[in-house]
Amino acid sequence: MKLDSALKTSLDELRMQMLGAQVLFGFQFQGLFQDGFEGLPASGRAADAAALGLMTIVLALVLAVPSQHRIVEKGEDTLRIFRLSSRYAKCALAPLAAAISCDLYVAMRLSYGARASMVGAGAAFFLGIGAWYILGLTRRKGHHRPMQESKARLHVKIEQMLTEARVILPGAQALLGFQLIVMMTKVFGLLPPTVQRVHLIALFSLVLAIVLLITPAALHRLAFDGRDDPQMHRLGSLIITGALLPLAAAITCDIAVALFKLYGGVVIPAAGALIAALLLLGLWYCVPLRRRRTLRQPTAARQ
Repeated sequence: MKLDSALKTSLDELRMQMLGAQVLFGFQFQGLFQDGFEGLPASGRAADAAALGLMTIVLALVLAVPSQHRIVEKGEDTLRIFRLSSRYAKCALAPLAAAISCDLYVAMRLSYGARASMVGAGAAFFLGIGAWYILGLTRRKGHHRPMQESKARLHVKIEQMLTEARVILPGAQALLGFQLIVMMTKVFGLLPPTVQRVHLIALFSLVLAIVLLITPAALHRLAFDGRDDPQMHRLGSLIITGALLPLAAAITCDIAVALFKLYGGVVIPAAGALIAALLLLGLWYCVPLRRRRTLRQPTAARQ
């Protein structure tokens, strides 16, 4: 298999993880505003908070791949970005399985009690680990033919850029839907005005991210008539990279609102939001920028 095809397949697989992760994140957030939430015991609230944290880790890992591909490699197909995609996708599966387990526990806790909820959550976790890790490891084949790096054609680079926008976009749209539904609940109206404004910031940040993610496709049609053009690739890459910033702001604000709903006060929501912001911005911007600078140093030294 050629490197460009392998990378395209890897991005499609990340797209599957991203959509599932964002939908679950939206469920966790919306569930806090349902009537049955107030009856949850402390263990249910802790499980919901854990699920939010785990899902934030999943999102950070999955979207770090498009970010590095745009910032570090500038859309070029390299073995490094392919291996990074595979490594991050594998790492994201464990917290995803744990988050699903926590969500199942929260959903079952009121209707079926603690014991049945623990059994269901544990079964879901081990099912995920078995299907995603153990099955794959037992079927693993060695001695794969090594892929060779080659300069990607412009058409391939634009196609991969649009694929990376599709990795991020469906989940962001699903999350926006959950945010809009929350604003129409009675419980939302009981929140302090400051918390409501934080949610509004998240809402508009998500709208901005979605608009930016759709922009490359619109540019490709309206400005370039669907033709391959280097300027299209440069503009699209810049826009997709920039769209991650308002997306990070939206997730961070949602974390703050969710933790306020779970625990009240200011300290825990602020601390949780700060940790989420550091994780997302670190993996999506700081790490790629540092990596790009590191890769440029040997070239500068040779010159």
